[in-house]
Amino acid sequence: MKNLYYITAMHGDECMPTLALAATNIPQLIANPKALSIGKRWVDADLNASFGLRAKTYESRRAREVLGQIPKKAIVVDFHTTDTANVPFAIIVDPAMLSLALKTGLRHIVYMKHNIKKGHALINHRNGVSVEAEKHKYAQSFDTTLAVVKNLQRGKLRKAGLYEVYGKLTKPGKYTNFKLHKDGFYPVLAGESSYNFYGLKARKVKSFSI
Repeated sequence: MKNLYYITAMHGDECMPTLALAATNIPQLIANPKALSIGKRWVDADLNASFGLRAKTYESRRAREVLGQIPKKAIVVDFHTTDTANVPFAIIVDPAMLSLALKTGLRHIVYMKHNIKKGHALINHRNGVSVEAEKHKYAQSFDTTLAVVKNLQRGKLRKAGLYEVYGKLTKPGKYTNFKLHKDGFYPVLAGESSYNFYGLKARKVKSFSI
């Protein structure tokens, strides 16, 4: 796929996609090399909530540098990992990116119409998808990253479950990601400790509307 940019280490504690692409000589843009070098999620602030901001932080400056390295007409695949038990999935903020997400080969695609990064994530400023590969430092995250790249190179559309986020989990509880909860929603990113809430609520849908 032409004009495709692989982005890794948006957060410095998410190193497995970086290692996977480096080990196989696949070009990548390491978003937050300073945080990666010290093994911390960020230096001053969340880089993936800093795009379009003019704050006096390392991540705000770095966000401008990253956007300067990615042409406006480029397509990005932004790799992440989590600190909670999960299954790999893709995130889009624009329904037009569904076709790209279906080419990743991932079984779940999540549309975050109301983005938790308040419009300041990379994929709010460049067309593309974010990929949650698996847990931090899990070998499966390494393998998932390479599988996504291979699937994108093949360019074949694959079936996946579609989910639309509509709220947050504000109370602790027993949640299993992408498994229907007794209260009628599908948890997404439940248990992720980097947020000040307990995860996201999603509904399963047949298509995405703008």
